[in-house]
Amino acid sequence: MCAFALTGCHQPTAAEKAASAFTVDNLQQGDGADLTGCITRVGRAGVTGARIFIEDSLQGGANGYIRINGQLTRVTMVTGGADAVHSIRSFVDATKALSVVESYNIGEAAAGTTVRPVTGELIVTWKGGTQRIPIGGARNCIDAP
Repeated sequence: MCAFALTGCHQPTAAEKAASAFTVDNLQQGDGADLTGCITRVGRAGVTGARIFIEDSLQGGANGYIRINGQLTRVTMVTGGADAVHSIRSFVDATKALSVVESYNIGEAAAGTTVRPVTGELIVTWKGGTQRIPIGGARNCIDAP
C-alpha cells in the first residue's frame, strides 16, 4: 500500500521482490581455507562467532568467499583500498551476478597481537537485490593497511 505522494508510488514487481529475497548465510568451517596472508573475517554486528564473509586482504587481487542461499561463492576484488584505519573494497563473482562491498573501520590491536577489530558494513547485491548488513569482525595482520 502506498501513501499519497506527488511523485507517485512504485510497487515492487514480482521480479524485484524475487531478486531481493536472498539470504546471506554463515560460512562453514573450512570455507576460505585456501586463502593466505592477512585474513579478514566478518559477521553480523553483535553476533559472536558466526562469520558471513572472509577475504585475504591483499591490496591487489584479493579473493574472498560468501554464502548466498547456502551456496559458497568465490569473489575477487575489483576495486578498493585501505589505510591504517579504514578499508573499502568491492568484490564480484565470476558471473558478475554477485557483488560485495566491504567497508569497515580498523581498530587498534591488543598489545602483543596481530589481530585488529573491524566494524562497518557489507553491501551485498545479488541478481539485482541488495542487502546492507552491519558487520563486526577481525583482521589478522597488523602490518598491512
